[in-house]
Amino acid sequence: MESKKITGYPSIDKPWLKYYSKEAINAHMPNCTVYDYILDCNKDNMNRIAMKYYGTNITYKKMFQQINCMAGVIEAIGVKAGEVVTVCMINAPETAFLLLALNKIGVVANMVSGADTLQELLKHLTDANSTIVFTLDMFQEKFEEIADEAKLKRIIVTNITESMSAFMRMGARMKKGMKPKPLPEDPRFYSWKQFFKNTSETSCTCHDGDAPAIITYTGGTTGGSKGVILSSVATFCMAWHLVQREPDLSRDKTWLQALPLFIAYGVTCSLLIPLALGITQIIRIPMQESISEMYRKFHPNLVIHGPAYWEKFADDNNDFDLSDFIFPTTGGDILRLPVEEKINHYLQSHGCPHPLINGYGMTEAGAGVTFSFPAAHRLGSVGVPLVNNIIAAFDTDSYIELPYGAEGEICICSPSLMKGYVNSPEETERILFRHEDGRLWLHTGDLGYVDEDGFVFISGRLKRFFAYADNGIHKKIFSLDIEKVLLKHPFVENCAVVAIADPKTVQIPVAYIILKDDVHADAESDVIAYGEEHLSGGYRPVKYYFVDKFPLTKIGKVDYRTLEQQATDAK
Repeated sequence: MESKKITGYPSIDKPWLKYYSKEAINAHMPNCTVYDYILDCNKDNMNRIAMKYYGTNITYKKMFQQINCMAGVIEAIGVKAGEVVTVCMINAPETAFLLLALNKIGVVANMVSGADTLQELLKHLTDANSTIVFTLDMFQEKFEEIADEAKLKRIIVTNITESMSAFMRMGARMKKGMKPKPLPEDPRFYSWKQFFKNTSETSCTCHDGDAPAIITYTGGTTGGSKGVILSSVATFCMAWHLVQREPDLSRDKTWLQALPLFIAYGVTCSLLIPLALGITQIIRIPMQESISEMYRKFHPNLVIHGPAYWEKFADDNNDFDLSDFIFPTTGGDILRLPVEEKINHYLQSHGCPHPLINGYGMTEAGAGVTFSFPAAHRLGSVGVPLVNNIIAAFDTDSYIELPYGAEGEICICSPSLMKGYVNSPEETERILFRHEDGRLWLHTGDLGYVDEDGFVFISGRLKRFFAYADNGIHKKIFSLDIEKVLLKHPFVENCAVVAIADPKTVQIPVAYIILKDDVHADAESDVIAYGEEHLSGGYRPVKYYFVDKFPLTKIGKVDYRTLEQQATDAK
């Protein structure tokens, strides 16, 4: 067989394909709805348990019955394909049923967070032209306050304990304060039971995989949150890819579902992957328990969570037997090399057969586009592109693709790319456009490179820079460049640099430092002296704050805006 010519450019050579079987490379991704895809994956799997939720077991058969009943009722009130219904809930069986029911009848699910401010919720509703809301009683007062301005027609309310077993429900309501709240005296509000009392399994089924399926919102860690429109294919793309990569993953495994379902990462990875695999997912209220707490209770085989949660898992240093722990997976934020090494040391020393699997993606690409696997793993990397994806680094000015190892802006070409931002065509065209090669590329704003074996490495955010003036000359200084230097100090485990306003230089850097364990008493002064020696001018932090942990956003990423505000307030 003739050997493949190596050009030196990732998008042409696609070196990552060597990690995939011929069957996976030639597999055809279906063009259907999420509902159709999950139903097809489980047509011979109806008696297996799909979900475990606080003492309640739900089979795949029961799950699809609930989905079909919900779809029929929603359609019966006049909601039509292409319209938008808002879902403001957290992890529960009802949330999953509702997502798939809306998708079955071609209705777009507008996934918002109950932690959003009134202004954010109002904007998400009005921008999406959504007048029907499904929510939890813990959030109902917010929707009552904005109902008139948002022109809401129906607000359907449930309680987080609804699907719990009778015993667990009683305990949650009595001991955890989760008692149902009375509905507002407003005819637009309905209880879940009242709304779905006339159940019907009769509903139309849409099959257009390219039609909008969900709207999910970016994290807004360095800027304002934006609504991202994903098609059905983009929504189940990550799950389909993993099924192709791991076709023999047995259905007797359990998956811990703890990521919030109002983010793309939660829907496309944490919910749909176990459903596509036909395994059992253990649904937990998101972000409330540590991995250690959840592992002690359930001993799941597969877990996806953010880097901060995995670091805490290693720091807890519990004496677990992790020999049946496969696919310990992370993503959603930068995983610093020392932290990755610490986590892997803990996993390996407790019998885990695999190192931490790192992935990479963004909301605008359906969450996950690269993944590492036991056969394709490199320390410090976020893995290799999934089989139908192309990842490359491009020059930030010319948009010319860079060769292996050259650092530039990471761009993504994938069937999981968004259809666009809600009501923001200019913002969409700014990051999603065709290059001269004819491909549609998503510009991530992340700095990184691809090596000759197809592994992708992420350095940081291109947008994390600040303006610095020296003798009348203005320049951009990237926080990443300062962090790289400080992270070389042997006492520094993690570092985050932000900027505050300065009347002389426009902005100046401030460093937040997390020290490694067991450092000596003078460690802080050592780090400061190191920074003074190795950084100068606009790169030298004017202040160092030594902290135990960084603040996180509601989706578990480092919250740089909070750090900036803290530094400004302390100035």
